[in-house]
Amino acid sequence: MNKRSDPKFTRAMLVLHPLTTAFAQRGGDVEALLSRHNIPIAALSTPTMLVDASACYAAMEDMAQTLGDVHFGAKVAVESAKTGAPALRDAAQNAVTLGDFLARIVVEISSQVDNVRYLFSASSATASFEVQRTLNFTGPTTQLDAIGVVFYVSLIKKGLGKTFDPKHVIVTAQTNEGFPIDFLPKSSFIKSEINGLRISFPPHWLWQPFSPAWDVVEAPRGEFIAEGRDSATEEYLRSILTDNISREDLSLTRFSEICNMHPRHIQRILSARGTSYSRMKDDVRKTLALDLVGNTNTPIASIAMQVGLSGPSALNRVFRHWTGKTPTSFRKEVRLNDDM
Repeated sequence: MNKRSDPKFTRAMLVLHPLTTAFAQRGGDVEALLSRHNIPIAALSTPTMLVDASACYAAMEDMAQTLGDVHFGAKVAVESAKTGAPALRDAAQNAVTLGDFLARIVVEISSQVDNVRYLFSASSATASFEVQRTLNFTGPTTQLDAIGVVFYVSLIKKGLGKTFDPKHVIVTAQTNEGFPIDFLPKSSFIKSEINGLRISFPPHWLWQPFSPAWDVVEAPRGEFIAEGRDSATEEYLRSILTDNISREDLSLTRFSEICNMHPRHIQRILSARGTSYSRMKDDVRKTLALDLVGNTNTPIASIAMQVGLSGPSALNRVFRHWTGKTPTSFRKEVRLNDDM
């Protein structure tokens, strides 16, 4: 059987990574969690590794139960909607209206995972965005439903701005227990045995301008500040780089597109400050990696991905270059010093 075409399997890196990162930041033991559900730790940093989708779903519920927070998944979904995954960024960048964006999402997500199907439909009465699971999950779906609904409703709200009205949204799902309080009016929820979820809204929203205005590009660049112009712009570039460092393909060209600046303009700014894009990227990566290794319980494999490296071995190499130690030995030394 070819796992790549089997809907029972999915990419844990895509599904679980934001959740396990938040779980670790709140003191959760990611390695123990994954072990309980027979998910290899390498799955969090290997894009091509497929694991049992039901195990991923169960791990989501496990994280919320372990933390004693039924709204855990929803909180992560809200933050994810603020920044957007790379695939969503690309879809949003080329979309003009909400309908255009949702249509692009259906195509993009369908090319990445097989364990869910995305459908987008519209009539004169209503428009719907639907996520159908292709396998029957026998466990609770509290986190599954909350993550899906909260993420996409938050995204639609962010993109539509003042046009969005929660009173005109209808959500159909198995449960709303994981939804944040007052996220939507009670009348907006329809409980159903649907194997997935459906978000319905007025069809005229489809033609409304859609601009999610990701937080990553909302900060003022300071390019036209008379005093300290270069310093302000360098600070802007560093903040954008920090927010996007997890992208393994973050070349200068790609970075300039995110910043909406010409690559040569970026090079001139950094050169005037005595640095370069590659040196700034290495410095940002080092700062973030040292903080995550020394001050959190985030698994090393997950840290590697968060700082834009291919895996633990790549992080080991650069960490030895920075500190003369491996991430594991560095973490042990920090813990030992804290205990003294």
